[in-house]
Amino acid sequence: MPASLEERERWEEEWREANRRAIAENRPRGHPEIDRKVLELTRITVARIDENPALVQIGLDNIERWTARKGGYLPLCHAEWKHLIETQPWETLRAMLLEESDEGQRLRSSHPFTSLVTEEERAEIYATRRT
Repeated sequence: MPASLEERERWEEEWREANRRAIAENRPRGHPEIDRKVLELTRITVARIDENPALVQIGLDNIERWTARKGGYLPLCHAEWKHLIETQPWETLRAMLLEESDEGQRLRSSHPFTSLVTEEERAEIYATRRT
């Protein structure tokens, strides 16, 4: 935090200017906007797995690949998802991913199904502004 009143005012003006630029450039502004976009992306993922439940395996494949890249290190969030995928039916995982709560947001922030959304779909979601 800035020490003097002058520094604080300068910091606040820089923050306001950055926010104005983000609005003008149609970028996500803060966690609520980012969380909303992550939920939209997750809905695409869920729809793909609904069409083909065998795609749940991609989550385990991704966790295995990420763990190998990190020399065997398995972050807790990925260990949690590995356990969930191995022990829960798709319907339960689906409900967890779509739950509009802090817990749902927490799980969405680390789910291993990100590769089911194309770069084009991702760009389209992030280009849209909440109205």
